[in-house]
Parts: sequence; structure tokens; C-alpha cells
Amino acid sequence: MKKNWKYEIARDSMAFGSILFYLIVLVRSLIGEYLVFVYQLLIALIILIISSFIIKNANHHLARAFVLVVFTSLFYKDNFYTIFAGLLWIFMIGSAFYIKENKKSIYKGIVLGIIAALVSYYLSLVVG
Repeated sequence: MKKNWKYEIARDSMAFGSILFYLIVLVRSLIGEYLVFVYQLLIALIILIISSFIIKNANHHLARAFVLVVFTSLFYKDNFYTIFAGLLWIFMIGSAFYIKENKKSIYKGIVLGIIAALVSYYLSLVVG
């Protein structure tokens, strides 16, 4: 059986927003003195978990990936990394459409990620 390599790449790109990838970034940030970064990721994760009970059928892979793009970009403060991560997230959006995710789900995931990142950023300023 011949596999569609474009579909496989599109599906695999969604792993960037998987809970396991999110957790590995979070656990890695616990090593060292990066408490603000840890707070940002934890607060965003809590927001995303709570929102999953309220907002149904949102693409949480896109939401989590947006949070990771924003906060890792702020952490590294490197233009090359920020451009690369941003392009990867845009590729994820294209991949979600390509694998025929529900359009409404994609849009909800994008908005949810933006809201989670914004709220987490401002709350981490208070906590940190």
C-alpha cells in the first residue's frame, strides 16, 4: 500500500502541538532558572485545559503550538528562531486544512492559542 507522503508530513507536523511535545518543553524549562518561562507555559496549559471543557471542537494542537511559538521565541530572543517557529506554525495551519480538519475547529484553535498566550503572558508578570 503506497502512502501519501504529503498527508503523512501534514499529519506529523501537528505533533508540534501535541501534549507530549508541550510537556517535554515544560519539563526542560524546569531545569535551570527559568521560572517566568515555566509560569508562562503552566498558566497557558491550565487555560487550555479549562477551555477544553468550555469550548468544544477547537484544534488544541494549534493552540498549544501557538503558545510554544510565542514563549520560546520570547525566551530565545532570536529572530531566526522566531521566524522558523512562526513558519512552522503557519505550516501547521496549512496542514490542518490539508488533512481536512474542520475549518471552525482550526479557527477556534488559533483564537484559543492567542487568548491563552496573552492571558498567560500578563498573569506571569504578576506571578513572576
